[in-house]
Amino acid sequence: MKNVVRQMLILTFVALIALPVMAADKPEKKAKKAKGGANAGVFAVLKKIELTDSQKEQVAALKKEFGDKLAEANKAVGLTDEQKAARKTAMQEVKDKGLKGKDAREFVNGKVNLSSQQQAAQKDLAALTAVVRTKLIGILTPEQKAAAGIKDMPAKKKKVAK
Repeated sequence: MKNVVRQMLILTFVALIALPVMAADKPEKKAKKAKGGANAGVFAVLKKIELTDSQKEQVAALKKEFGDKLAEANKAVGLTDEQKAARKTAMQEVKDKGLKGKDAREFVNGKVNLSSQQQAAQKDLAALTAVVRTKLIGILTPEQKAAAGIKDMPAKKKKVAK
């Protein structure tokens, strides 16, 4: 009889402790990334640096000018869930192998199997992203570029017609 009472008391204490813990609000899961729409990637570099008020206005103007265009171009690529999964695994393989630049891009594109329409849309997106990135980098000071880890691209040599 004493064992039964002792066990009941133990269970009661466990329940008293566990119920408030279980009833407490569960912390909200963090979002994987701060979603800023389809154009979040281009402007992600700005999270690393502090902008002046005038720069913030210029960036807002860029977002207003190109935000819809970037979202539309990103939507045009239209990766399927299988393609997204293949790209994710390919990106991990690239990271593991230590590939960079053109080699990494070619490896990932070879694994994803994009249709010709998707490839064309991806090229359009890359061109638009390059334009936005160039304008965005033009807003930043050399110190901000260094803090964000942006290297100035060397000027392309013009071919002289002979």
